[in-house]
Amino acid sequence: MHTQKQKRVPYPSDLTLRQFQMLSPHLAVRKKKTGRPCADLKEVADGILYVLSTGCRWSDLPHDYGVSYVTCYRYFQRWVKNGTLTRVFTFLKKEANRRNYLHWRNGYLDASVVKSKKGARNTADTRENIVSMG
Repeated sequence: MHTQKQKRVPYPSDLTLRQFQMLSPHLAVRKKKTGRPCADLKEVADGILYVLSTGCRWSDLPHDYGVSYVTCYRYFQRWVKNGTLTRVFTFLKKEANRRNYLHWRNGYLDASVVKSKKGARNTADTRENIVSMG
């Protein structure tokens, strides 16, 4: 008797089919002529997003994904090293800007990574604070 694979219930971190179709050209992997068949890239991307959004360990990836946590981890490592994730983020940023989803006036730098100069003045005495107080 042939059993059909049940479709899993999507997790909140999963990509929709439309989202995946938009990203799939940037995730393309060369097809090998020998060896194991390539993993389902949508399941790989969904597994990676699950781990990144929940903060769980790779080995805690739910078993109902169509790929193992080892496969997701290997693809993640490969995509980090070969620049695929950087290309995906760049594409998403440009696409969001094109659709006017980004408001560049609201962009801020995180001051926690900026070194202050030795002997810097008290930050409470900045012009903005003085003007707002007066």
